[in-house]
Amino acid sequence: MSNVKQLLHSHGEDFELTRGGQNLGVSRGMMNSDEVTKRGYIGFPEEVDIQVGDWVKGKLTNNVFNIHDITVHTLRGQIFQKKCYYLTKVEFEEKEVLRQSNQSIVYNLIGANTRVNNHSTDQSINVVNTSNHDLFDEIKKILNDNVANKDELHELRLLVNDMESNQNTSAFNQSYTKFITNAANHMTILSPFIPALTQMITS
Repeated sequence: MSNVKQLLHSHGEDFELTRGGQNLGVSRGMMNSDEVTKRGYIGFPEEVDIQVGDWVKGKLTNNVFNIHDITVHTLRGQIFQKKCYYLTKVEFEEKEVLRQSNQSIVYNLIGANTRVNNHSTDQSINVVNTSNHDLFDEIKKILNDNVANKDELHELRLLVNDMESNQNTSAFNQSYTKFITNAANHMTILSPFIPALTQMITS
């Protein structure tokens, strides 16, 4: 419609559209928000090819948005614009982190009768296939494969040895705490071993 194009030309901004990493070109749009819900959206002409999940970047402001909902705004029985509701990049990333954290996680756990409780409901799959001795060997192996700094690797291996030496004693708790503190930067690779290690903590 000519009215919306005139409005976009006067008050809008050029946006680069991207879908699945592919550049779709540049379209004129205008940022706005619903009067009632206050949800932010970008208005585009009806012919613009834009879908939920697309990314848009303002050429003037460099603001980046992810399109998460699209509705059609009609005026006097005709399509006036596409209202493309967006999330900022930070909001999108926070939503993804939350979504992933709510997904069901299946662990292959090490150590006898190790369990994981999620919101007090046991949802783990318990695979008992490794002795405590093998557990520490596996930890050292994964550290060898993933820790590039030789000094750091040496220190972490010594801490693993210390845990192994102190298992089934009251000294294990301190050894475990020291290991976890020093290995904080490597929790991604070590997380599968944590449940088995915590089972060794004595009260």
